[in-house]
Amino acid sequence: MPMKLSILCQSPISAGMSPAEAVQNTVELAKLADDTGYERFWVAEHHSDVALASGAPEVMVAHIAAKTSRIRVGSGGVLIPYHSPFHIAEQFNLLAALNPDRIDLGIGRSGGSEQHAPQALGVRAAGEQSFAAIDELLSWLGEGHAKRPYADTFASPRIETPAAPWSLGTSVVSARFAAERGLPYVFGGFLDPRGMMPALQAYHQLFQPGWIDKPRVMLAWYVQAAETEAEAQALTRSSEHWFVENLIRGRNAPFPNPADIASAAYGPMEQMAIAMRRQFALVGTADQVLDGLEKLQKQTAADELMLVTIPFEPEARRRSYELLARDR
Repeated sequence: MPMKLSILCQSPISAGMSPAEAVQNTVELAKLADDTGYERFWVAEHHSDVALASGAPEVMVAHIAAKTSRIRVGSGGVLIPYHSPFHIAEQFNLLAALNPDRIDLGIGRSGGSEQHAPQALGVRAAGEQSFAAIDELLSWLGEGHAKRPYADTFASPRIETPAAPWSLGTSVVSARFAAERGLPYVFGGFLDPRGMMPALQAYHQLFQPGWIDKPRVMLAWYVQAAETEAEAQALTRSSEHWFVENLIRGRNAPFPNPADIASAAYGPMEQMAIAMRRQFALVGTADQVLDGLEKLQKQTAADELMLVTIPFEPEARRRSYELLARDR
């Protein structure tokens, strides 16, 4: 039985590319995923980020669902601190009504913003409060239930089968939250894989039936496939340099052209960060990447793998996903 593979798209913006082009690239990639057998296509939420044009996942989900026919479409994820739980429930109830049994609601608790975007968005929940906000969101979904804050109020349209909620995280704390509520869990290994095994162990040990009857885990992982291993390695240079620029040097910049960073120099800490990233990313031919994914799935007993791929050229991203779909 082939592995279940899905795609997470953050609408990456390469140097020289307009944000509008990045958004259109996301739509075209979703069509490719629909045609080539991927399980899900999720879009992220980022704000005031020069490199990522994914500010409104609920809008992208609606558009992509209308442009595809089979694949499940969802958020990866909606960031609960930036929204009213009631409003999210109404948005995703409507999406599920328009696209029955095709909508996923991935819910995240932090990150995804640059500069003063949190203040501009009016952050409502942080830390432990964000867990309470997720609980409230779950109480409004679908027909709602008795735990919702106001018994005389419901999230419209009220529907029998809501969007499927998923809890996103990278820690034991987030895994415990998902397990105690019987939610499927997505571990964001492409963000920070170091806490993966303790988080997954906690999720399986503490799981109680709730939204689903048994544990369900999806791993989000960085991959890059190409015709040759050398080509795949070269394609990762842009995202590696961006990783250093944004997360270590604190610069809000688009994904750079590899030709412009051929002689880039890195300090010891930056070199260590790149080495750690390379240790966990799966980069090579389609066979090499798929072999790595199979080993990762066996190691973690994951039910599904969600792939993140960001080379400089959108054509190389499409080709990577095509190769993996063809050869699996």
